[in-house]
Amino acid sequence: MNSRYWIVPIIFVLLTCESDDICPESTQTTPRIVITFYDINNPNEKKNVESLGIYTVNDGQINIIEGFDGINTDSIAIPLRDDEFESNFKLSKDFSDATVIPSGQTNHVYFNYEINEIFVSRACGFINNYNLSLALPYDPADTSDPTSWISDIIILNDSITNENLSHVKILH
Repeated sequence: MNSRYWIVPIIFVLLTCESDDICPESTQTTPRIVITFYDINNPNEKKNVESLGIYTVNDGQINIIEGFDGINTDSIAIPLRDDEFESNFKLSKDFSDATVIPSGQTNHVYFNYEINEIFVSRACGFINNYNLSLALPYDPADTSDPTSWISDIIILNDSITNENLSHVKILH
């Protein structure tokens, strides 16, 4: 078969593609909440959490977040739920992966927020931005006395539109 017959269909396909049919890698995605840890005795100084494990708490199920299973860090970026207006996490200091349940010193962290769905393009679809309204170092639905290694949570930036700024300060 003659190769010039293939040129017409290829040109047709190239001409019918629109610029928004492919989502560029540089397109902004739904931002995660950025949490920075600070020293309770010196609230302006960042402080590492040793061997930090982070679990999501969804409908009574507790699951470790991949990549957060015993890290030493002074800041994290974790995804908020986009199907609810709240997210619950268990943060375990001195984490051990010897068990599937939270180990070490565990603290519940609760976030309440509004979800703002933003249309990016036909190819990229939608992303979510969040307006953080509440951050607590305990589960408000739990009536028991919370044990805690986290002393306080402070909202620094309630508008979660990117991961360039810290949104929440945790004192420990």
